[in-house]
Amino acid sequence: MKDSIVLSREHHLAILTFNRPSKNNAFNYEMCERLEELCQEINADDSIRIVLMRGNGEAFTTGTDINELNQDLESISNEALFIIRQFNSCILLLREMEKVVIVSVHGMVAGIGMSLMLAADLVIARDDTRFSLGYNQMAISAIGASSYMLPRIIGAKKAMELFLMPDVFDAAQAYDFGLVNWIVSKEEMETQTKYIIERIVNGPMVAFMQTKLLLNSAWQNKLSAQLELEAEAFVRCVNTNDFKTAVRAYVNKQIPEFEGR
Repeated sequence: MKDSIVLSREHHLAILTFNRPSKNNAFNYEMCERLEELCQEINADDSIRIVLMRGNGEAFTTGTDINELNQDLESISNEALFIIRQFNSCILLLREMEKVVIVSVHGMVAGIGMSLMLAADLVIARDDTRFSLGYNQMAISAIGASSYMLPRIIGAKKAMELFLMPDVFDAAQAYDFGLVNWIVSKEEMETQTKYIIERIVNGPMVAFMQTKLLLNSAWQNKLSAQLELEAEAFVRCVNTNDFKTAVRAYVNKQIPEFEGR
């Protein structure tokens, strides 16, 4: 099980690599359990600032492992609620952890792969990536907060279209929908991902995390509540070393060197 998702660390970066390449990283119960365990570990590690999630092999993930589902077809109804709630825990951790979560996708992104991508803060897509929700094709409804995230990003009617008619769409369409931030070639993927990570990891992390909190809360708050959260976040930022560094650098016409605190 520990090999199904590999965790590696590079200074302030945690890398989660889906590692079932022979199955195109299709998720089974063990993989879901492993992801929750690793997300909890990363969330508790204050040295980590950025999480990069990616897939080994030909695809990011093709979604649920249907072959394993078929083997447990008669018993799945008894286990489904527990499994889904465990996956939901992963989504909540990715959305709420005080880290910037970046997903790097290639090949195929389907089903719960889409849910994981939607839960990320930023998405880098290789130009040959293909996407599909695919839930209704398997006669199941949306999971992993995709029914929550997708309409907020692309609108209710377009979201309904992608759920009910889950045709495969390409990286250019995903970019137009607002589902990915960058499209890069296979040759550029590693260098561009490194460039993006370096820009963020050396930035004012308290301000970044307060921004993540504000964007998460903006979807359900009233204006008055959001304004108060903005005020509280602003005060937290003003009390950081990075704020003082930024002000002094601006006055002296220098580039600030942030500590992340």
